[in-house]
Amino acid sequence: MMIAILFLCFFGLLVLGMPIAFAIAVSSMLIIAIDPTLIAYIVTSKFFAGIDSFTLLAIPFFIFAGELCTASGLTARIVKLADVLVGRFFRVGLAYVNVLSSMIFAGVSGSITADSAAMGSLLIPSMKKAGYDADYAVAVTATSGTIGALIPPSILMVLYGSLTNLSVGQLFLGGMIPGILFGLALITVSYIVGRVRGYDFRVSDFSRPDDQPYWKELLLAVRGASIALIIPLIIVGGIVGGFATPTEAGVLAVACALVAGLFFYRTLTWGNIYDVAYRTAILTAVVMAIIGFSTLFSDILTRNDFQNWLLGNLALISDNRFVYFALILLLLFVLGFVLDVTAMLIMFGAPLAAIGVSLGFDPIHYGVIIVMVSLIGACTPPVGTLLLIGCSIADIPLTRAIGTVSWFVGALLLVCLFLMFVPEAITWLPSLVFGR
Repeated sequence: MMIAILFLCFFGLLVLGMPIAFAIAVSSMLIIAIDPTLIAYIVTSKFFAGIDSFTLLAIPFFIFAGELCTASGLTARIVKLADVLVGRFFRVGLAYVNVLSSMIFAGVSGSITADSAAMGSLLIPSMKKAGYDADYAVAVTATSGTIGALIPPSILMVLYGSLTNLSVGQLFLGGMIPGILFGLALITVSYIVGRVRGYDFRVSDFSRPDDQPYWKELLLAVRGASIALIIPLIIVGGIVGGFATPTEAGVLAVACALVAGLFFYRTLTWGNIYDVAYRTAILTAVVMAIIGFSTLFSDILTRNDFQNWLLGNLALISDNRFVYFALILLLLFVLGFVLDVTAMLIMFGAPLAAIGVSLGFDPIHYGVIIVMVSLIGACTPPVGTLLLIGCSIADIPLTRAIGTVSWFVGALLLVCLFLMFVPEAITWLPSLVFGR
């Protein structure tokens, strides 16, 4: 009964237009007020317990590093490198540039919104100018933004690891191959949809000297984006090698971004740094508010035995653990239509992780797929963050992009389904490095 009231109140407040963090808070405190077993429940202490984690300190540092890289012009250099590599040799080349740029930038910023906004502001106008339809440009940009939370570093992996006491380093490594598979799936769909629509563009919109040898242009592009290639090695190498915690790796990423912007590229000013710090503070405050209030929600679910309730209802359908897993993923996909990915992971991460253990799945394999399916919700209407960002940049209504983005979302779901039955694609790298 309490679970039903909790969900009804929460979704009712969302329908009324209340911001998600406050909808979570109000619905949680309503249950605390009416449940006699929670009379001694101290809301403030539980809220701060949710954000009082050394691991979570990595979040503002990763956000800050990504914002610094964008402000210093590194994003444009990444796009230039991707353009030199693939943009001018293939049909629908700018779509490939979009996906490849997101994969490279994913190694710098762990924030999907930062990745999508940075890449979208550069590539969506360029794709429209080159002759691509706006809905196609939005679909490619929105779905490629999900890669930012799979290829390390990843704020969502840090969150999930903190919630479930799993190794962040292992989750980082577990997300690398799925991130690459997401990229390959998006490139495949981009090609198919592009050919159906008649996009036969080989030359990208980015300027280049006609008299410059290709090898020299490639060398200059690699040099320009070298910081983007070095930062992931520092972050992942430090965590995996045991030299740094995720938080310390985030500090190193910020230091690299500052050195690159101030001394290597010389495009950062102290005024830029102040603006970036201000934006980082706002984004961090929003994320931490969602984390704190969602911790209340998640704890209430656990106290009311949500995981056993869900397992009991799933048992009425089938006793096969893969059917259980598929139904859980379907539930997350549906919830993704109305919930922010960060809130959804915090609200359901711990209870669902307990279900994964009881079903006998490897926790890293299970956790990475949970994050992957949750991410797809960021590309689905009506509250898909990445889809809304893309539509805003392209200046088109959300309804115009829904049909096109569904093809890309379908491809991502197929990748998740494949990985559900092939856990080695996720666990191989963590096993190789950590000897699991």
